Amino acid sequence: MEPASAMKPPSTGRERILREAIRLFAERSYDRTSVPDIQEAAGLSRGSGALYKHFPSKEDLLATAIEQFVGTAREGRAELGETTLSIDESSRRLVESMLEKLGANRDMLRILWRDLEHFPELKASARGEIMQSTYLAVAAWLRERQDQGELRPHDSEAVAAVIVGSVAMFRVFEVIWGERSIDISDERFASAWADLLLCGLRL
Repeated sequence: MEPASAMKPPSTGRERILREAIRLFAERSYDRTSVPDIQEAAGLSRGSGALYKHFPSKEDLLATAIEQFVGTAREGRAELGETTLSIDESSRRLVESMLEKLGANRDMLRILWRDLEHFPELKASARGEIMQSTYLAVAAWLRERQDQGELRPHDSEAVAAVIVGSVAMFRVFEVIWGERSIDISDERFASAWADLLLCGLRL
């Protein structure tokens, strides 16, 4: 069997810079992270200016990181629209998928929560492309399941807001505080959410 290093191509300089920038922004905040800090973390000379060969500015690094997270959110919405699972399976998978994607982007959650106040365009993009679009996609999924006779008539947009908001905050609180406010695993959370959804809405 090939070692993991042989199976996965080495990261490029651009990828290393972006990865280290995201890590430092999350740990220190955007304002307290300098370009030399990022270069050093990426294995470059602090004063080399090598970062600018890949990104025109530190703000462009932040924008690229957000766009990468937006792409993850889009993938999740696409998966939701393509699912052919039963309502029992898909309701649980919906919550599991959200928790997985948010969990894989913990550093980005810290950045979005803390560092976008002075970047209104980036903030609007993150809000629209990540949260609002996800709300709408879940609402569309709920309406489709209602039209198929699997769920009783309900306010799909309001239910979507409850689902997305509670799942997001379950993960966000964990990221911000560095630990879970209650010792509940993702699996237990997803099971409980699916039970609540199905008990409340299934015909």
